[in-house]
Amino acid sequence: MLSAAAFGRATVVCAHFGACAYATMLATRRRCGYVVFAGSFAYLMRYHFVADTATAWKSGEVDISGLLMVLVLKVTACALNYQDAATTKASEMSEFQNRRHLKRLPSALDYASWLMFPCTLVSGPAIEFRDYSDWLRDRGVYARGTPNRVAPATRKLLGAIACLGIYQAVAMRYTIENTYLNPSWAQYSLAERIWHVYVYGQGNRAKYYFVWMMADFAATVSGLGFSGYDAMGKARWDTAANIYPIGVEKSVTLNAIPLSWNVKTGLWLRHYVYDRVTPKGKKPGLLQILITQIVSGVWHGLHAGYWLFFVSSAFAVNAGRLMYRWKQTRVPEKYRVLVDVPLWAFTHVALNYMCAAFILVDLKQCIQSWSSMHYFGHVGIAVLLVFGAVFAPRRSSKPKSA
Repeated sequence: MLSAAAFGRATVVCAHFGACAYATMLATRRRCGYVVFAGSFAYLMRYHFVADTATAWKSGEVDISGLLMVLVLKVTACALNYQDAATTKASEMSEFQNRRHLKRLPSALDYASWLMFPCTLVSGPAIEFRDYSDWLRDRGVYARGTPNRVAPATRKLLGAIACLGIYQAVAMRYTIENTYLNPSWAQYSLAERIWHVYVYGQGNRAKYYFVWMMADFAATVSGLGFSGYDAMGKARWDTAANIYPIGVEKSVTLNAIPLSWNVKTGLWLRHYVYDRVTPKGKKPGLLQILITQIVSGVWHGLHAGYWLFFVSSAFAVNAGRLMYRWKQTRVPEKYRVLVDVPLWAFTHVALNYMCAAFILVDLKQCIQSWSSMHYFGHVGIAVLLVFGAVFAPRRSSKPKSA
């Protein structure tokens, strides 16, 4: 009903997604994960192309593509988990697979209600079916009920409102029209351009903080947000936690940002793409990062800006890993703050610089934006890559034993 009220007849595509994915799991269990993965991404790519979703988002419109993106993550995860139970021995499963695999096909009603769960329907995050099923049936961490949720729900709501305030305050002065698309942009000094891009990027990010924190708030109120207790016996409410704003803003290197930004999508990419394209017994490297980031780019849309952003971010993440390894092994702890401060500053300026491609999406506008800042972000990432390749210690080629 929520989807129909917001998007009208376009909601019928949700039925397409669910029915086709469910039928595939019924028909071919041992290959259903791969079939659903390929089919759902093909459908989403077609929709991105036909509806020109990136242009709609850029102009401030909201269409059903965001909901479809969440459904893609859900149907592929469920199908792969169902396939794993039939094709992978328990002794060969990763810890994640052991917790998520599905021995039995979900009932059609459970599956449909999970796909259209209202708290995270439009903006995500994509909640795993096992978590939803446990909540629905009072199993697992929900077996003894959920603790009082007033305090965590209030914190999440107040945090979301604060982020909305930040976004509105910045949006009143900095917009896409008076930054990237400003006719007077060429008259600004390099420092002024970088500053405008930085402030606009920070404010624009707060919009996502607000949306995801509101979804987390709704899931917490429902009780699904409860995820058990930590080692100190304190209740955790992170089943639907998709963003940790302080974690993002405190990140010293670019590879640390995905740990706090769009967390559930990052976990999906990690466990359903990154881990699965890494050969058994091998360490993942730049190739696996590139494949994962390309999948993320396709998931977001087909415009060149997404590809430019995610391919660039693959190199940025690799540079961040090298710098972290160098810092942890070569810099004495008492001097690390001298390295952390400049790295933190570059990380956030470079992040907002790269985000120009994600915001503008048009190839010509992306290149013009980056070139107007002399590609300083890419140059800085290249410098870090070279520095890390020379000075960071190499990882052991042998995987750690379980």
